[in-house]
Amino acid sequence: MRWALLACLWAAACADDTRSAGGDGTYEAAVPAVGDRLAVLGSDYKSSALSLLAADSQQRVGAALWHSGSLVSAATTALSGDVALGQTAMSDGRIIVIDRGSAVVSFWDPLTRAIQQIPVSTGFYSNPQDAVPIDAHKMYVVRMKRNVQPTADPGDFDEGDDVLIVDPSDGKLLGRIDLSPWATLPGYVAAGSRAVRIADRVWIPLQSLAADFSHQGATRFLAIETKKDTVIQIVDAPSVKNCIEMAWLPDLQRLVAVCPGAYVDRAAQGDHAGIVVLAPGDVTSTTTLAFAAKDFGGATTLGRDVACLPGGHCLVATPGEPDSGTHDRIWRFELTGGAPVQIGEGSGPFAVSGMTAIAASHRILVGDRTNAAGDVRVFELSATGTVEKPATTSNPGGLGAIDFGVF
Repeated sequence: MRWALLACLWAAACADDTRSAGGDGTYEAAVPAVGDRLAVLGSDYKSSALSLLAADSQQRVGAALWHSGSLVSAATTALSGDVALGQTAMSDGRIIVIDRGSAVVSFWDPLTRAIQQIPVSTGFYSNPQDAVPIDAHKMYVVRMKRNVQPTADPGDFDEGDDVLIVDPSDGKLLGRIDLSPWATLPGYVAAGSRAVRIADRVWIPLQSLAADFSHQGATRFLAIETKKDTVIQIVDAPSVKNCIEMAWLPDLQRLVAVCPGAYVDRAAQGDHAGIVVLAPGDVTSTTTLAFAAKDFGGATTLGRDVACLPGGHCLVATPGEPDSGTHDRIWRFELTGGAPVQIGEGSGPFAVSGMTAIAASHRILVGDRTNAAGDVRVFELSATGTVEKPATTSNPGGLGAIDFGVF
């Protein structure tokens, strides 16, 4: 049961709908300024809802402003239950929603509630993982799946296992960056995950999966130079597998990656699970295993999210067990060293999902989708301790938080 649930939880035109989506929630407060818009994506993995908070205060601005039941035009695809938020903000404050179920990238404007959508399937199920804006006319879309029957025409960009390059202004497909040569085992799918942009480079962790998901290779990080759209650095982390998400710390010039280990390894999953720190360099970069999964109370895996504040104060979760009824646990760890400390417990097993850091208020927000006191939990971190503040309910109608993004 545990493996099945984990697999469920973690694993060429542009249409515009300029009408407000019918049947959606109403605003309870003024829309915050660009940079203070905290998008909260709620889901039960069947349906999804997008709510809005103020990032600085965690005040709810509007609940379920766009959701799977919204009325949409014939040119607009409804939200599925398998969605995520872009981790790199748009300069104009629009919110990026990556719909993995329908392979569509959406831009939702919180002021006009207009929806612009770009299909990124190109004829097959591409399973997009992230969308990274580069400029007004270029965006990277990380596509995890490989097309087993691509056409012979390289101009239709239907190969997959790549970074698809699109123009976000009109949806035009501009090119692709093939990731498959960089898989850590020959013939495996490179399977890029959630990316981080640092100046003119985009860093992507590769999951390196067998096509049938039966095996998984070690982690490899790639740096893509955004001016030339080419891979310019390859950094291996041979001690870990399945690095899913990264947090960037500008003050320390470090990337922090959470690596739950290969779910297919089962008994040996914990041998390749942990927290990796990557030090990006202009020419060469290095990785360090900062913590093994077992350092977090003897855990054999980690959650899929990590968030860090300046100074290297970070949070991560360890999943509970549905069979035994044990709850998720929330841990604080320091990049400067010392043992991780448990600072909280989730409302159940696999309830904790989604984390984001709000540096200005020294807070990290944690999604706890079934928490009765509020699905957006707030932890204030200082050099000497952690205080949990009152939680916010992002959507009183249900569909608790699973992902966050600041736009």
